[in-house]
Amino acid sequence: MSATLYFTTTSCGAASFIAAHKAGVIGSKVVPVIADIKKKLVLTGSNKGSDFFKVNPKGNVPALVLSDGKLLNENAATLQYIADLNPAAKLAPANGTNERYVLQSKLSFLSSEVHSSVGSLFSAPAGDIREYFVQKANTKLSYLEKVELPGKKFLVGDNFTVADSYLYIILSWLQFLNIDLATYPVLKSYYENIASLDFVKEAHAKMAEIAKEAN
Repeated sequence: MSATLYFTTTSCGAASFIAAHKAGVIGSKVVPVIADIKKKLVLTGSNKGSDFFKVNPKGNVPALVLSDGKLLNENAATLQYIADLNPAAKLAPANGTNERYVLQSKLSFLSSEVHSSVGSLFSAPAGDIREYFVQKANTKLSYLEKVELPGKKFLVGDNFTVADSYLYIILSWLQFLNIDLATYPVLKSYYENIASLDFVKEAHAKMAEIAKEAN
């Protein structure tokens, strides 16, 4: 039985799609469906046009509905679930290892601090309030720039993991938020490296193809 992944092509839900593509489970163990998180509608698949709130009462993505109907709705959970569908893809260290807990720590940091601070800029009003959130986001980006990523190609270990999928998508938002990634040369190099990976390009192409069904 397959799980169903509800996502959008530019939100953090895209990180789960990229991970699922890298794991080789799109279409077999994971069925991708695009949702409109503004209008709260399912845009593709067999339930096209239906109320997305009935899938996920939070109304956000990623929403991963498992074969038994259980819902996973936080990136740390959806990404690790997808990684475990194909351990051979090495998207996450083995369960129970110290390295797996390191990955969990990174995913938690990305979710609670980087995602929340950068993502808040999409709705922050102009003026002092926005400037506060800009400074907060820059603090998190500076930490990644100076502490987490110097001398590293990937965020965790020597291979691409689900943490890279998540961070890559967050960094992709900066172009829409008037934050110049060139201010952070280490992050810029990291982002360009991830973006250049063949499977990442392929995942974007597949998402674009699925998005055509939404029109």
